[in-house]
Formats: sequence, structure tokens, C-alpha cells
Amino acid sequence: MKDVGQLWIGPVSFRLEAAPELNVRYSRWAYAGFYVPAPAGAAPVDALTVRIRRGALPPPESEPLWRGGLNWAAWESGAELILCAGFAGRNHARWHCRVDRALTRAELTVACGAEVCEAPLEYPLDQILTWGLLARAGGVLLHAAVAVHDGRGLVLAGRSGAGKSTLANLCHEAGWQILNDDRVLVYPTADGWRVAGTPWHGSGRFAVADTVPLAGVCLLQQAATEWLEEVPPSMARLALLDVAAVPWFLDDWAQAALDGLDNMLGSVPVRRFHFTKQPAAVAALAELQDGRLAEVSA
Repeated sequence: MKDVGQLWIGPVSFRLEAAPELNVRYSRWAYAGFYVPAPAGAAPVDALTVRIRRGALPPPESEPLWRGGLNWAAWESGAELILCAGFAGRNHARWHCRVDRALTRAELTVACGAEVCEAPLEYPLDQILTWGLLARAGGVLLHAAVAVHDGRGLVLAGRSGAGKSTLANLCHEAGWQILNDDRVLVYPTADGWRVAGTPWHGSGRFAVADTVPLAGVCLLQQAATEWLEEVPPSMARLALLDVAAVPWFLDDWAQAALDGLDNMLGSVPVRRFHFTKQPAAVAALAELQDGRLAEVSA
């Protein structure tokens, strides 16, 4: 096996090793900033070594532990998990990954071309493995955009159709930096909570490999005017569970993610942001970050 670089997503890193004959490449724009062609010197919060081979393995014949729609599935195999993706309508999986539950090593078999193995670890497998690594680091993945103003990030959380990409585009047009418009990572550090962009973008096509201090979380609610609603902790937890990617198929991963959410609630302000799809929403977000937008109790 040879070192072929690292895939960095927020606080976690995948150290990629490949068979000598494989030429690994990440040329797609969404992954451009996340892939480091040579082993990086910086130390991640958590890391997993992934050994890559070319091949076409079938998914297990048994009933899976979890199905992610038609896109992927997970099976238990003793002390290991088998994660397969890209097998709908085929007799083999495009990605077949065997990983120990402790996330210390992974064997990835990819049905890739003979000359170039393009993005061997990518969505959805990189996201699934990130769930476990991130939960172990005390963080969680949220369905949200993140808009950066004055060096701090506001998480704009909501399910599909909530207006994440619309609001992200408005912020971008006003000069804010957008790290992502669909899925972000939040995680604790010794200096407080941070938020990171990911390669898994939404319709706005924002995917920036950067991390900034987390200023707060806004639960998005489209409305006729801009206003900020105070959310009791119990309601905030329920609302965050609706937008959090909790790996329910493994109890230890799921519990760690839930604990991370609870810890964040005790450290980071969570409010419901009622907004219009107009530039006034960006001005209100700036006031919110500066502490000039008053909260109204529900």
C-alpha cells in the first residue's frame, strides 16, 4: 500500500492508502479543497486510515442492519460493519467498505477505472464514516447552511425547502462567506464550539473547506417579516433532532451524537429566525450576530 493523501472534513481526517497500481484523484470541484494529495502535517481531532483496492464485491445477502433508501446500506459482521453503496440494480456494489466499529481501520473496495480511481472515498460513504468519527469527537452533522460574518459562523438550520440555499445566496450576495448550504459539522474545541463546511452541498453549490467559531444556530421559519423567537431548551432540542444526522443504526454512535447535541445546547444560543426571502433577512442576521435583534417569546 502507498500513501495517496488525506481527505479532511472539518475536524476529522481520512488517511488514504491505495494499492500500488491505483492512481487516486479528486478532480470534482466539491472535493477540491478537502483533498490533500500528500499526507498533511496537521493533527486532526480524529482520523481513520482507509485502505483502497479496486474490485467489484457484492453486498451481503443477509438483511441489512440499516437501509439508507436505495443509496446505501449497513450490515453487521462480528466486530465489523460492512457499508455498501451504489448497488441498486447491480450484482455488485460500487463501494464496499469493511470497517471495525471502533473506527481504527477500514478496507474500501471500489469499482473504479483501470487507470484512474476517481474520488474513491466520497458521498455517501465519507459522510457515514464522518458520523461516527464526529460523534466520538463530541460533534454532530446538521442539515444546515453556514454563513460567516466578521469571522464567525451562523448556522441556518432546516429541512429541505426551509430556505437554506435561498438565504445562503442572499448572504453571499451581501458579501458573507458561505461554507455550505446544506450540511455542516458542529463540534467542540478547547476554545469553544466551531462549525465546518463539507463537500455535501445543496442547490446553491457552496462547499468550502474551512472552519470558524460558531456564533449561534438559527432554526429557519419563512415568514412575512424578520423577527427572532426565543426557543425553550426542550423545544430547541426537538427542533435540532429534526435537522441532525444521528446514526441510529449503532447505539454508541447515536448516543455520542445525542450527547454532543445536548452539550451544544448548553453552550451555543439556539433561536428560531423568522425571515423573508429578501435582502432584509441578511440585515437582520447581521443585527442578530451583533446582538441588536431582540428576541420575542413564543
